[in-house]
This record gives sequence, structure tokens and C-alpha cells, in this order.
Amino acid sequence: MSEPKPGEVTALLEASNNGEQQALDELAPLMRISKTSGVPSAGGWQDAEDHGRSRRGESLRASLVTIALLAPFGGLSAQTPEQPSADPIAIDVMTFNIRTSLGRDGENVWPNRKELVAETIERFDPDIVGLQEALSEQIDFLETELPQYRWVGVDRGLNGGIGLSEATPIFYRYEELVPIESGTFWLSDDLGPPSRRRRVSRIVTWARFHHLATRQQIYAFNTHFTLRRGQRQVESAERINERVAALPPGSSVIVMGDFNAVAESSRTWEVATSQGLRDAWLIAGERRGPPLTSNGFGPPPEGREGRIDWVLVSDPIEVLAVATIVHSADGRYPSDHYPVLAKLLVPPG
Repeated sequence: MSEPKPGEVTALLEASNNGEQQALDELAPLMRISKTSGVPSAGGWQDAEDHGRSRRGESLRASLVTIALLAPFGGLSAQTPEQPSADPIAIDVMTFNIRTSLGRDGENVWPNRKELVAETIERFDPDIVGLQEALSEQIDFLETELPQYRWVGVDRGLNGGIGLSEATPIFYRYEELVPIESGTFWLSDDLGPPSRRRRVSRIVTWARFHHLATRQQIYAFNTHFTLRRGQRQVESAERINERVAALPPGSSVIVMGDFNAVAESSRTWEVATSQGLRDAWLIAGERRGPPLTSNGFGPPPEGREGRIDWVLVSDPIEVLAVATIVHSADGRYPSDHYPVLAKLLVPPG
């Protein structure tokens, strides 16, 4: 049997099946899980900046693949699974528009900044990362540079997926999270894949994650709205709200992305936050960095504001802190957007 490839739409491990739940529970002790349940240590942001993650071992990959493949075929005896932990999950989430590799960006072309993009993600060490404007060569590079992560998602299919198209992949720390199911829907009247190469709407990539340490579940959505502000953006926000509303009551939901609309003042933001999702920036216990996320590959101008990259969370989730990451090396910035990092506390569901 071959190992499932990252990025494939999967439904590997249904937690409602006793045998498969046991597989997850038996797998957990094999994982060197560093972010367990509970409130983060007092180190806070400094910890996030100073400590990296160990790289995965081949034996660990083999263990995950073996258990994932055996479970659906009854290879493990069915037993009554343990109940999810009563402890909250401390989880870090990042949204990051990495700027397409096909942009005419002069000195800021992808080859000159790709290592800095990977270094930024590794330095701040999120558990879940939603990327925007990602092309296949960029995903392939980050997959190689960040082996502690796996990812789900597909290209939206503009021009048949050739050239200037886009995926909105969700990268996740595979030692801590397993995607029970995942998929992509298009922000158009037809939510399925496009039938024509040119008339292709934006997309939303989503996943339902099983948290190995606590056996709890988290939904993550990642998107990139059109630049055309107005009704098209509003309708996209409405479609996401409809999807979230259809989830089981009390679900822990994270929606992140580049919305191309300014938070707190645009109609798009008003609609996106009208059905229960809350803006992490506004409800965070601590905020760092400027209220600005689009930067033109430079430092934030004095006094300028405008958050178009957001992290939204459902009601059960507490936002401990949020930061606009203004990170550079030798005067170069990793993208024309600053990533946004949110430190969340997800209560037991």
C-alpha cells in the first residue's frame, strides 16, 4: 500500500467508529506532542519566537500510515473509545498570504524570499496555517522545508490550474492533528469544481481535525476573497456563514484568510461576523503589531490602518492573544502581506 499523499481530499479516520477511535488513541503516545491541553506557558510570544519544532522521523510516518490504513479494514479490535478530554486545547493559528510566485515583483520575486516565508512559519510555529495565493511550486517548496507539516487543499482551477491560479491550502502539524475529513467548495452559485477554465470563482478549503492529545475536534476554513469589493464579497461571506451554520451546534470553528476587505468598516466584515463568528483581533486578551496587514513588501507606514487578513472564531473559542507579524531579514519581507497569528484556547466540546 502506498502512503496517502498530502493535499488529497481525505476521510481517513471517522471518530464515530470505535476501531478507528482506538487507532487514534493508540497512536497518540507515539507522538512527541509538545502542545498539550491547557493554558500556554508564561513565555507567551517569546516562546513562539525562540523555540522551533523537531523534524519528523520515518518510523513515526510509518506508524501513522499503518494505523490509518488498517483501521478501515478492521485490523484493530473494536473497543469502547475514551471520552474526549475535559481540558481545553491550546492551539496557534496563522493566516498568511504568501504572494504568488508569478508576480512581477522585482527584487521581491519568490526565489528571493521563499526561505524567509518558510522561516517565518517555522519561527512562530503555528499548529494550523492557512495560506493564500499558493501555487504548486510554492506548496512543494514549503512541504519540503517544513516536514513537520502536512496539508490539504486543491487548486481553484483558473486557466485549468495552469499559470496564475491559486490554492488555499491548510497546513497542519501532523503530530498533533489528523484531518478526519476535508474538502474545497467554490464561492459561486455552483459550489462544485468549475466547468469552464476562465470563469472560475474563489474557493474555501476546509478540514475537520481530530486533536490527538485530547480527542476533540476542530473545524478550520481558509479562503481568499475576490478583489472586487461589494456584492460578490458579501455573497462569499454569506456562503461561508451557511456552511458554518450547518455544522453540529457548539462546534469549534476557525475561519481565516485574506478577505480583501477592511475589518470593522466594510460591509463584507459586517456580514462575515453577523452570524456568530467573532473577529479574533477585537476579542483577544492581548494584541501586538499594527492593525494593518497589507504592506507592499515593506514596513508598516506610520499611522496607517487596515486589516484585510482576519482570523474569525466561533463562540466557544477564547482568543488569548493575536499579533500582526512584522518580520523581515536584511530589509526583505516574506510577502506583501503580514501574517496574522492567533493564540486560541478551545474548550472541551
